[in-house]
Amino acid sequence: MEGKVILKKRHLIILILLMIIIYFGPSFLGGYYLTERSAIRNSFPNDGIVVLEKDVKNKKIVVWDTGQNKSIELIESNFGFLHRPILGSEIFGETPDKKMKTTWAATHHEGVFYNTIFAAEALDEDIVKVIVSNEPHVREIYLSLKEVEEQSTIFVEMVIENGVAIHYSLLPTDEVGNFTFRGVDAEGNVVTIF
Repeated sequence: MEGKVILKKRHLIILILLMIIIYFGPSFLGGYYLTERSAIRNSFPNDGIVVLEKDVKNKKIVVWDTGQNKSIELIESNFGFLHRPILGSEIFGETPDKKMKTTWAATHHEGVFYNTIFAAEALDEDIVKVIVSNEPHVREIYLSLKEVEEQSTIFVEMVIENGVAIHYSLLPTDEVGNFTFRGVDAEGNVVTIF
């Protein structure tokens, strides 16, 4: 009988230790969570609904809609069971004509490379894709998309899904920044630029 009591106490202690590890684990694991869902839910913003997800290698891009605004977040997964948010940004840069909102964010990866995410929210229903480029000239709406591609070292086409477009790139340090976002209609015409 005494052996059963000791065994029950041992099980209770193990259960309590497991609960403590699960609850406080992320702070001990350098911000890692044991599930992807926990990494998404325990980062900022952590309320609202997920409107779009996209898997890229060992990463996932997530777009949140909090009811007031949309945010983008990059979740990194290592070893298949450790997940952590490494980058995020609110989609807030609005074009002067209020047809599109944009954002981009970057964080150091290793060496001279940066994890870079792009996002755009189409506020005009004619916009079906967004082009992100880094041509050296001032943002000019009259350039053809072919000219923009020829003059750019970064040229990303993002398709609008659920009202937003997202993309992940691993970019060299010298190519991070000075991005231009163009909202494009189904015929390939530029509707708005930021």
